[in-house]
Formats: sequence, C-alpha cells, structure tokens
Amino acid sequence: MQNMDVHQDLRVVRTRKLLRAALFELTVEKGFSNVTVRDVCERAMVNRSTFYRHYLDKHDLLIQYLDELQAEIAAAAAAQMDAGTSNADDPVPAGLLMLLKRVQEQGRFFRVMLGRDGDARFTDRFRQLSRDRYRLMLSRNRGVSVNSPPDALKLEYISSASLGAILWWLENDQRITAEQLAMWLGRLNMTSASV
Repeated sequence: MQNMDVHQDLRVVRTRKLLRAALFELTVEKGFSNVTVRDVCERAMVNRSTFYRHYLDKHDLLIQYLDELQAEIAAAAAAQMDAGTSNADDPVPAGLLMLLKRVQEQGRFFRVMLGRDGDARFTDRFRQLSRDRYRLMLSRNRGVSVNSPPDALKLEYISSASLGAILWWLENDQRITAEQLAMWLGRLNMTSASV
C-alpha cells in the first residue's frame, strides 16, 4: 500500500513539473497574459481536468510555485542559522543565494514575469518573498535610533531595491554569478537595514 502512495506521489510531482515547465516556456514565447490553461495542457501533454485537479488557474500555478520557492528559501536560511553561520557579516546569505539560483535557472521566465510586460500579481508576490526574508533580518537589528525610518519603510525599500537589482542582473544576461550578486545584495541590504 505504501509503495502505491509513493508511486502516486511521484506522478503528482511529475505532472506538476510538466505543467510548470510548460507555463514557463509559453510565458517566454508569448507573454503570460497570452497563455491559456489549454496552451499549458497541450504543451505539457496533460488533460485539462488533471490541471484543474492541481490548480485553480494559471495564476494559482504561479502562486504555488512561489510558495514552494519561499519554503526552500526559508529552509536554506534556517539551515544556515542552525549551523551557526548566519550573522550580519555573512558574505553570502543562504536564503538570498537560494532565491537567486532559482531565478538563474529560469532566467528568461523571470525576466519576462518581472519586467515591464510581466504579471503584477507575480511581481507583488516575488517582492513579498524579499520582505519576508528581510523582516527577520530587521528583527535582529533593534538597536536603532529615534530618527530611524520605520521598519515597514525599510522593508519596502529593500524589497523594491532587491527586485530592481535582480531585474538588472537578468537584463544584463547574468554576467556575474548568483553568489556574487547575493554577496552584494546582502551587503547593500544590511546597510539599508542598519539605518
């Protein structure tokens, strides 16, 4: 019985990967707003009923992808903290590096989705990933003066600046490594957080 559950879970994982890959490819080819569920299903060679068993619509597919990405980022950051290597002087923050590696793997897709013709809901959710990551960092830097900007403003500033830097990286064909960008963003964001 357990063998059957594992086999079924593998089919679900495979189906979700196929649907995600199809959506990513089609988004690069014709823009997210022009992609239909039918297009995704045809590209993935999956029935529409199967798609709807997993997702409400194409936006739900994207949101679930970002939820999975957020869980990966949190796990990487937690592992770094558990190992005792996470502090303000980290050359490469693990959660940020994980995010950048995922962006790098699907660079063309992220370039479209985060660019001018991208999807506003996706961009907002992506920015939220950054806010969540830096909220933890700000909670550790509590020795601020009365003249310091409020944390909400810092979070908005850092998340928007990070998004802009990631777009710059994508538009410049990722000429620097994910590790280098993570190090630079980590430094810039720590500076912003300590204001």
